Amino acid sequence: MHLFLLQMARFEWEFIQKSVKQMPPNALVLLPEYVATPFFLELTSLEPEKIDGHSQARLEQLQALSAKHGVVFSVPLVFLREQGLFKQIALISPQDTQFYNQQRLVGFEHWMEAQFFANPQPTDFKTPPILEIEGIKVAPLFGYELHFDKLWVVLQEAGVEVVLVSTASTFESFERWRCVLRSRAFCNSMLVARANRIGMVRKDQNIPWRFYGDSLIALPDGSVASSLEGDLGVLHLEVQKVYLQAWAKEWGFRPPN
Repeated sequence: MHLFLLQMARFEWEFIQKSVKQMPPNALVLLPEYVATPFFLELTSLEPEKIDGHSQARLEQLQALSAKHGVVFSVPLVFLREQGLFKQIALISPQDTQFYNQQRLVGFEHWMEAQFFANPQPTDFKTPPILEIEGIKVAPLFGYELHFDKLWVVLQEAGVEVVLVSTASTFESFERWRCVLRSRAFCNSMLVARANRIGMVRKDQNIPWRFYGDSLIALPDGSVASSLEGDLGVLHLEVQKVYLQAWAKEWGFRPPN
């Protein structure tokens, strides 16, 4: 399975098209959080209908590109539903599009998604949609959800082998995020791929929010296979089922699929 991480500050359509043209069929493409939509601080000042229209346009662009080149996208978007705005990941394949609702929202004073989005936050975590590509089970998560142990139990029980993580990590969190990603990969014998955005957002002359990138692939042995720094770029890894099975067998944290 060919896995590609695209690191961007915004929705760079020409860059996405050019990159996808060079990918083999059935490639899996992961985009960062708050790239196909404006960042959270910017969303709070926009009309819900405008946010939804923006996401619908991006969705249609990626659906057309998926159908044309036979690739699969995992991309965070925000849609307007009857209950309000929902923060979701769209899993876009040439056959269909599945949606995953973020199950735990950030609730910090400076980043209060929990009071802005209408996503249900169930007591018992639900299994994210699972794709099977070349016999490998893949599931998406939002970055904040990495912190909840019970959600990883759900992934274990579903036999997930690769976890796709979209983030907008910022401030002084570089080392912490590296530790969390490597720990989750090792303790669950899963490959964890994180696409993080780059660039900067400043609102009302407040402290700038700088997104440092460091999109990376953490292997089930706890090491980092490869990573990007802070520039626009693409990270590629060919994931082999046999190696995922071997890592699971070696450590015994989950049964090999």
